[in-house]
Amino acid sequence: METHVSGVLAVFRRRTEEGIQALRHSLLRATREPERAGYLLAADLNTWTPLLGQERLKRLAKPMLMPLLSGRVLRSPASAAEKSVALLGLAGGCFGDVILLQPGKLPQGALGFGINHLAYLWLLWQRGARPSTTRIMVRAVPLAMAVGLVARKRPRLVPVAAGYGSLLAAVSALGDDPALLRESIPTLGLGHGGNLFLLSDALLIGRELLLGREGWPAKLADAGVMGTYTIAQMLLVDGLFPDGK
Repeated sequence: METHVSGVLAVFRRRTEEGIQALRHSLLRATREPERAGYLLAADLNTWTPLLGQERLKRLAKPMLMPLLSGRVLRSPASAAEKSVALLGLAGGCFGDVILLQPGKLPQGALGFGINHLAYLWLLWQRGARPSTTRIMVRAVPLAMAVGLVARKRPRLVPVAAGYGSLLAAVSALGDDPALLRESIPTLGLGHGGNLFLLSDALLIGRELLLGREGWPAKLADAGVMGTYTIAQMLLVDGLFPDGK
């Protein structure tokens, strides 16, 4: 038992170090890719301005996130087909970003991000990622809990939560496939990107169903949603479209 726990902790420590490496690499792109610097600025505005009562700045910055992130796709040496799928997915994410600026638009937002996740699933599969029973089961538990919460609070949203949540969990499970860990540093962040996306949407559901949109608890939750979301998208795109730098 002690040996097993030590092994789990060692893996956790190693994966955490790899995630930090990938995040640092993604952040340093801002020194040579202007659109990455713009993305990081837009991400900061989306994360922190609501806490300062500057919702208008968030409304201006949020639609810029995915177009700025698409610069990494366009710069990469990937095939035209892969770039097209990624850009379609990021367009879906952009639609979701904009629509969720309005209250009561979770189903429409889920549609946009569903397109985003379908694109990621296809790209991860193309890179050799495959599911495993363990990785699926680990994500099935929080998914079931989230759907259960939705069933209690807003039963009409259960199909949306179950369908979209399954896509999200699948991206997280595929992104964590060790087969994706190649010599390129950005690929070390793929699993972390999928997991952070899962965490971000869990926070989003909690905020929408339990906190609403007013008051400091809701604003802090929103900062958590946007902070984890913008890092997740960046790690996924960088891991799928590295350039060896």
